[in-house]
Amino acid sequence: MTALAENHSLSDKRTDMICIGAIFGAAGIHGAVRIKVFTEDMKSISDYGPVTLIGREFPQGRKFDVKILHQVKGGVAAKLKGVNDRNLAENLKGAELYIERSVLPEIKEEGDFYFEDLIGLTARDQNGNPFGHVDGVFNFGAGDIIEVKLSTEKGKRMYPFSNEVVPEVNLEEGFLLIDRDAFNDGAEDTETDKRG
Repeated sequence: MTALAENHSLSDKRTDMICIGAIFGAAGIHGAVRIKVFTEDMKSISDYGPVTLIGREFPQGRKFDVKILHQVKGGVAAKLKGVNDRNLAENLKGAELYIERSVLPEIKEEGDFYFEDLIGLTARDQNGNPFGHVDGVFNFGAGDIIEVKLSTEKGKRMYPFSNEVVPEVNLEEGFLLIDRDAFNDGAEDTETDKRG
């Protein structure tokens, strides 16, 4: 399975847009920002044309041209056209960069998908029993993680998005399988979730 872009959570889902990055700080004194990139190729974030920035400063979204400057720890430094001072760059921390889904290449390989496509899928255990819905897909630096909002228990649960733990993704039928035993997701762990 290959996933090509990432979204954060069900509440953020926009069917016509895909989140390709998030600003995590300022870079330098001239308004550059540091971006955590959610595409396989970090530099491709500027390949899709203007991005729509959605965050505290622009809750309804605002389009910006992006120019990649160089790599930084955790992502890339980039210049957003019109952002020329460090204060504004710092205020953009947490804002997400979206592109129109229509500008992305069509998926041709069977088994490839965009992370966006996983949001809302039913999560089934290794026996085929539904236990929740995919609420988000994340990568905090150690690999991709699926977040499931539980329906049979309280709370949410995160699982590594690996072939061992997630052996099947079926977009046509609207589900993915999660081998909860492979992740040691037993009753003791569930009790911890309930207390937290």
